[in-house]
Order: sequence, then C-alpha cells, then structure tokens
Amino acid sequence: MAVDRPPLYDPADPRTGRQRHPGGVVDISWLGHACIRLRTLQTSVVMDPCDRSSGFDMGRPNADVVTVSHPDPAHAFVRGVRGEPFMIDGPGEYEIKGVQLTGIATYLTPPAEGRAPQRNTAYLLEAEELRLVHLGGLGAPLTAGQSELLANIDILVLPIGGDGALTPEQAARTVRALEPAVVIPVHFPWPKGPRDDGPLKQFITNMGVEPEPAAARLSIQRRALTEMLRLVLLEPRG
Repeated sequence: MAVDRPPLYDPADPRTGRQRHPGGVVDISWLGHACIRLRTLQTSVVMDPCDRSSGFDMGRPNADVVTVSHPDPAHAFVRGVRGEPFMIDGPGEYEIKGVQLTGIATYLTPPAEGRAPQRNTAYLLEAEELRLVHLGGLGAPLTAGQSELLANIDILVLPIGGDGALTPEQAARTVRALEPAVVIPVHFPWPKGPRDDGPLKQFITNMGVEPEPAAARLSIQRRALTEMLRLVLLEPRG
C-alpha cells in the first residue's frame, strides 16, 4: 500500500536550521507481548517490559531507559530490566543519552457513560533521525488530537488482539491515520503450542500488504525507508 508521506530527506531540520544527516542504525527486537528493545550505538531502551503473566519470558534485558504505558505487570515489569534505567511512566518530554521521548496520554479503555476511562501512555521516540511510536496497551481508537500529536512517524509498534489492544479493524484504521513507513505488530497471542495468530491474519487481510518473513530483529536506518509500507513481523525473544 502506498502512503502519502513527507520527503524522506528534508534539506534541513526545521527546529535548528542545520542540515540533517542520514542517521545511524537502530536495532529493534520484540521481547514478547508489547515489549520491544530498541538499541543505538549509545543507548538501549526497553518499552513496556512484561512479566510472565503475559505468557512470555522477556529474559533480563539491559537498558538505559524503560518506558511504561500503564501499570499492569504485563506492561510494567521494570524490575525485570537490568542496569539502572531511567524510568518513564507517563506523559511528558524527556531526553536521555541522545534519545528524545515524548509521552502522550491515550486510552487503555474507551470512555463510557458512567465509567472513567483507563489511561495509557503512547510514546514517540526519536533517535538516529528516526521517529518511532509505541502505542503501549492502546485499547481505544486514537482521537483526532492524539493522531495529530503522533503523526509524521517512520515506525509504528502496534498492539493487535488480546485484552487491552486494538481489534484488527481498529489497528488498520490507526495505520491509515498515522501513515508510518514501517509497522511492527505486537501483543497478539503467541503461545508455546499452535499460534493463535487470528488477529494478526485479519489485520494483514485488512491492510492488503504482504508481510515480510518473520525475523529475530529489525536493523534499520532512515535512508532505508521507502514510500511503500513495510509490515515487519518479529519473532518474540521470550
């Protein structure tokens, strides 16, 4: 599916006026459930660390930064991360070791009459000239305002299926709203026995995009992005 995206190589950074460089390599691994690890040469970030209640064992990853979308242990197992990471667990703007992070308030469950919505924090991460959004445990469609704050991104980590995640139809609409160059599905069930990947299969059908063969990790640079949407399947490490 072609997407209408801004030029991949802007002549200058509008914030500083300086020429942009192509950026270094970013490695992304799926550790299970909604947990990913992102690594640059200088920094390691673990997002939504999961305990074994999620059905996955993420191991004991090392990190400089940990982000938490909401307090469920399947998304907030910070003590399972080695090192002395800086923890971010809510909206705000942060810069740690060359990585910029912006937390944006979204919903874990949608607002309903007589019931307060549960909160979820989505994170916009900027590193090596790449912009990545991790939607955490997003379980309700983004509002127009939230979509605007999360737009102009390169990589989308997208929770699909299971409790506390988007339906395949909602996930497809979210991709069309945010127009990333790369989509990495997470959160869908991956049991030890036969995979229950029904939500993932339905999402792929809705998108009409052929996914890439599953791989252990994604290594990517900004200059490798194209105008065509890439659907990247990662094998869980845990």
